Amino acid sequence: MQVSYSRLQAYAGMGFLSFAMMVMGSPIGNTGTWFGTLVMVGLGVWIEFSDCYDDDEDENDPS
Repeated sequence: MQVSYSRLQAYAGMGFLSFAMMVMGSPIGNTGTWFGTLVMVGLGVWIEFSDCYDDDEDENDPS
């Protein structure tokens, strides 16, 4: 499993920032904007981890 930890740290930073902006009621954007950002960060993390598991399955395939 090869995960880029710098990309995961970037996703964590973006997720924290968008969650903090949503909770604090930031004047930059609205709650929907920051919730959409959280959804996109979640999709990015999901894609990051799904690529890793596909590589592991290919290595163990005997055919």
